Amino acid sequence: MSAVFCSQALRTIGQDLDLRGIKSFLIKCEADLYVVEAGYQSPPAPTPVSLHYTLDDIEQLEREAGKKNDRDAVAKDFLSLSQILWAIGTYVTSKGARLLSVSNNASTEKMPVVKIEYETVQGDRVVDDRTGSAIYDLCVSVYKLRGTSNINNIRYTRFRALQESR
Repeated sequence: MSAVFCSQALRTIGQDLDLRGIKSFLIKCEADLYVVEAGYQSPPAPTPVSLHYTLDDIEQLEREAGKKNDRDAVAKDFLSLSQILWAIGTYVTSKGARLLSVSNNASTEKMPVVKIEYETVQGDRVVDDRTGSAIYDLCVSVYKLRGTSNINNIRYTRFRALQESR
């Protein structure tokens, strides 16, 4: 089994979408496959591009990014697509949930909107719409948690929640 987790995979996909100049997207998480319907125009816009990322694809993109050392930037851009997607993946995983999809297709010219859909441990589907400053706040709060033990152990949160409910 791969060591790639949701937040890392989303960060890597975000970096790739940035490099491709993608502006509108719908990312669906299907087991070990991420399917992206994307477009080059700002949302709301048609999404004529379809991309598929397997875990092997994501690991390859991570290796390539590691060689470039782009992650050691002096200032963090919390509103880059890769940081937003990383924060969303971390947020969903920290809830012990499974990400189903993330999209910015509801955004307007004046108001960015990210729609996050996930499934809880109890099997409930949740749709969480984040707008403007709420997106930024999520990115900052997740970034601040990076050094804490809570964020370091979130990989196991879902299984711990299942054990605690017994």
